[in-house]
Amino acid sequence: MSNQENRPSPRRREKPSPLRPVLIFFVLLVLTIGAALLFFPPGDRQLSEPEHPAPPAVETPLLPQEPPDESAAVPDGEFMPTPEADVAEPEAAQPSEEEILADRCAALAGRLNGFFDHLDKREYIQTFNLEKPSREYFIALSYRLLDNPPVVSRESDDLYTILKNMAHFFRIIGKDNIVLIKTILDRERDKIEDVAADIYFWSTIEGCDRGLFGFSPELAEMYEYAGFFLNTMGGRSYLFRRDSRSRLVVNYYSVLLLDLANEKGINRHGLDIAQVLPQLVEEVESSNKLIYKENYLDRLYSLLEKYP
Repeated sequence: MSNQENRPSPRRREKPSPLRPVLIFFVLLVLTIGAALLFFPPGDRQLSEPEHPAPPAVETPLLPQEPPDESAAVPDGEFMPTPEADVAEPEAAQPSEEEILADRCAALAGRLNGFFDHLDKREYIQTFNLEKPSREYFIALSYRLLDNPPVVSRESDDLYTILKNMAHFFRIIGKDNIVLIKTILDRERDKIEDVAADIYFWSTIEGCDRGLFGFSPELAEMYEYAGFFLNTMGGRSYLFRRDSRSRLVVNYYSVLLLDLANEKGINRHGLDIAQVLPQLVEEVESSNKLIYKENYLDRLYSLLEKYP
């Protein structure tokens, strides 16, 4: 085979298209106009534009800007706004002592009224036919007891006084009311500690609006019953016939009333609180029936330091 056969055939030259020169001319024209607009912006072509046109928007630089110098002097008469973080919020007005007392009294009265409303809805209470709301009934019963105090001092001078004290509640309020109270202590055992605390604070805080809850005993009257439970055979024998929780709660608040009587200077029987504290502390420590046992012990320990 000859070399002429192996040589590739020459490529056929394409015939130039008549549209190519037109396209090249059009591209050059566009580039020329764009360059003219870029380097020679129009000046006074638009006579209707304002004399001071708004500056064109400037793209925010990517590099962080330096913070302004806060130490720079502020011109006289010019106000420099304070950053929001440095503006101190106005303090809320603190409630006055009168407002705090009113709120506390209202809370105590609300809980006590709520408890007696709860009693009125209980079926076992309705079986006693009280003929009036339980709150009114028990307040009247309480005043009857306060108006007829037991013997606190010199109880053991004669047997008649001892027997009279042992039957004190039976003589003053009667058997039916004793049964009613015992029933409530049993059916509402989980609420008794809260109710006892509310009654104590309501009765000893000065300045409460007594119209919120119509019971306002005098400290001297409650002191007589505190001495009765802590210092007489009749009072102690009555408590020992009750359940341990009720007995300890009554003794605890009797001690608090006796301490308050000492502070007010009305311990007219000269009762010695230091004689009853150690035994009460021991009984509370060994009890597993009290919901607020630790609170009671904290207060009793402080009284042990007060009455060594």
